[in-house]
Amino acid sequence: MKVDPELMFECLIYINAFYYPVFASAEFIMVIAKYQSIRETPNIEQDGAICFARLIAEILKILVFYRWRERRRKTVTAFALLMTFVSVGTVIYTFGYQNPALKLEKVLGSLTIMLTTTEIVFGFLFFMPCFKKVDYY
Repeated sequence: MKVDPELMFECLIYINAFYYPVFASAEFIMVIAKYQSIRETPNIEQDGAICFARLIAEILKILVFYRWRERRRKTVTAFALLMTFVSVGTVIYTFGYQNPALKLEKVLGSLTIMLTTTEIVFGFLFFMPCFKKVDYY
């Protein structure tokens, strides 16, 4: 069975473009709610900075990929993979170190991990020589 990792990676970025507004608005609202909360949140500034780093990394990935994907396919894919690793790191922070982590944050983090893991797999497969497209024309 032939796998087209380039097409799969592009489809995953496309899915991410539709997932991002829901994720970004929910994360933004949760950070504001934590600032207003009566429950003790000791590292709210750090948690907010990590959250906004994830949002910025994701929007940069989407914008750069759609802007320059036709001209510099490999460079843009490498940049998207780098931003994906930033997103994975911020989700790991949310799961492991953030206190308290809301249930909605855990759900959105789980969805993000599933999406980013498949992006990483197909992004790496795109660079493998055995998955290179053969053009016959």
